[in-house]
Amino acid sequence: MRLLRRKKDFFKAVPIALTMIFTLALFSANAQKMTVITVAEMEQMQDEDMDYMKQIHKIVKDYPAFAYTYTMSDGEVEDVTVSGVESVIDRKRLEVVLFDLKSNMNMLKNKANRVGVFYSVDQPAEYDGDLDGTILNNLKYPQKAKNWGVEGTVYVQFVVDEEGNIPYASTSTNIETSMDMYLKDLERQAVSAVKATSGKWEPAKVEGVDVASLAVVPVTFDFEKDPSLPTLIR
Repeated sequence: MRLLRRKKDFFKAVPIALTMIFTLALFSANAQKMTVITVAEMEQMQDEDMDYMKQIHKIVKDYPAFAYTYTMSDGEVEDVTVSGVESVIDRKRLEVVLFDLKSNMNMLKNKANRVGVFYSVDQPAEYDGDLDGTILNNLKYPQKAKNWGVEGTVYVQFVVDEEGNIPYASTSTNIETSMDMYLKDLERQAVSAVKATSGKWEPAKVEGVDVASLAVVPVTFDFEKDPSLPTLIR
């Protein structure tokens, strides 16, 4: 009888052991799929994304019919199709940069930086109204910058907090000029116009919860035209 009890105990233990082994194996497999990103890596990837956007806008400004589509599989980017770009070289460059940009955004999805700001979310922050109209109505092309031919795109990167306000904004540009004082004027104008939208945003959401998130608006100054807001590539 004692031997039988031991056998019963043994057979009871086997399923438990197998379950534990299976669970550990499954956990290990899932862990291999999960990518752990440090805060420093997240910030570096966001900087890369800004560079990608600059590269894209630099090319597509000459192609008004530019469009693109992603082919996705299990949430991962498989391919990018670019249309409306006649140059084969430009089209291939765009495909590579768009692929890298989307891959970065996927890796940053629902991850917050060191101050609790999310780079990529389930539902982006949305402006309650005409965003382009509001910014352009509050935007002025500094006359001295226009006179000296200082032009290009200023990227205003800003935080929309949980209340829909903009507590912070910074700039990045692709403008090359020796007239730094006039470049600063363009940056100040762009930031001021974007901050005029503060308080009128619906905050971003992660799993249904309002969160602070990062947004970017490109503002293009062209001394032969009125300032414009090209579509931000995501």
